[in-house]
Order: sequence, then C-alpha cells, then structure tokens
Amino acid sequence: MKTRILLFSFLLLVWIFSCGKEDANTELGGDTNIPLTQVDSVSNVYLNYNGTYLGSTTMKVVSNNNGEVTYNAKMDLKTFPNDLKLKALEYLPKVQSYYNVPNLKITPDQQVEFDFKLKITSEGYLDYFTDGKPWVMIKYENGVGAEYKITNNKGQELSRKITEKTGIDDYNFGFLLIKTTKVEHIALADNPVFSKVSYRANHKFGLVDVEFVLKDKDETKFGIDIRAFFL
Repeated sequence: MKTRILLFSFLLLVWIFSCGKEDANTELGGDTNIPLTQVDSVSNVYLNYNGTYLGSTTMKVVSNNNGEVTYNAKMDLKTFPNDLKLKALEYLPKVQSYYNVPNLKITPDQQVEFDFKLKITSEGYLDYFTDGKPWVMIKYENGVGAEYKITNNKGQELSRKITEKTGIDDYNFGFLLIKTTKVEHIALADNPVFSKVSYRANHKFGLVDVEFVLKDKDETKFGIDIRAFFL
C-alpha cells in the first residue's frame, strides 16, 4: 500500500510540474489595463532593410479583450526599393499561409493591410501565430537562458530563448535610453520565409524592435522599430 501511495504521489508531482512548465510557455498574468493596449492607440513602425531606412508606417489597436489585443497594420509597398517590393509581393502570401494571418490584403496599388492578435500585459507578450496556439514571446521577469517552448500540430517543438538582458539604459528609444531584453527564435526548416526572428522589449514600452532574417541566400535582414505615440 505504501508503495502505491508513493508511486501515486510521484506521478502527481510530475503532472503538476509538467502543467506548470507548460503554463509558463502558454500563459501570461499581470495587468491588462496598460497604456500600450488602449483601443485606438497608434504606434509608429520604422522600417529598415539591410541598414537602409525605408520610412515609417502605423499600426492601430482596434480591440482589447482582457489583454488580447487586435492590431490593424498598413504598409505602402510603393515606398520600397523595387527589389524589396518584388520580394514582399512574393513572400507575403507565404507568410499569410504559414502563419494564418487573418484579413491580409494586397490591393492593386500595392497597399498592404492585415490584422494580427497578441496578448499583452504588464508581465510580457504572447502570440497566436503557431496553429492558433498561445505561445509566450517574452516575460520581462525572466533572465538570460530562459526558454519558451511549444509543440505545433505536426509534433515539432519550437523554442524562443532569452539571449540578452542588458540591465543598463543603452538602447536608443526616441529621446530616451532604455533597458532591453532580447529573445531569439530559430525558425523550423519548413518555414518558407524566415530563418530567424529576434525580439527586443522593455518592461514599460513593450516591443521596441523586431528583426527578421529572411530565408534567401544573402540572409537579408528586415528590422522594425516600434515606438508608441503615447510617448
């Protein structure tokens, strides 16, 4: 009888530990009423391609359901260099298919508009781009080496890992210098567009930089600098 009780207790502890570990990768706590997520707030997005500034565009919060924030983003491809414009027109349908981006539209005059959803709280960020599953992008409290893992519908494991936490005000953000944390994700081999995605975030201002390494032979980079208008 004692052996059975010990075995049951061990299995229960393993189950509890496993659930807690999964929750750390798929759930966010914290306050959902924060300046970053107010409905109708607008953020400027500064586009850089291989170090060349391409101008800016905007994204707007259209809804906030207890921290689940839907953004509407717009982009004018006519402002892009011709080679990048052609690459965007080739890659955007692949991005839509692979990540299931809702309402992505490319108009005849090369305007791009799409919606995407994130969960954003005072604790961090979480997205739903992988099979619609919640997956933590960053938790501000975590340090270097922390990983967020999920398994997709194909049984493949995906991982995001904190690779840098500056601890000092060294990142230029408008007229400010701020502390940031960097998270990196190596894309799966079947990703048709990206080989790597990196995020940089601050506990007060949220995501301040997202960088995509494209899956072309030159490994070109496409950086996004996000600055909220409420500054």
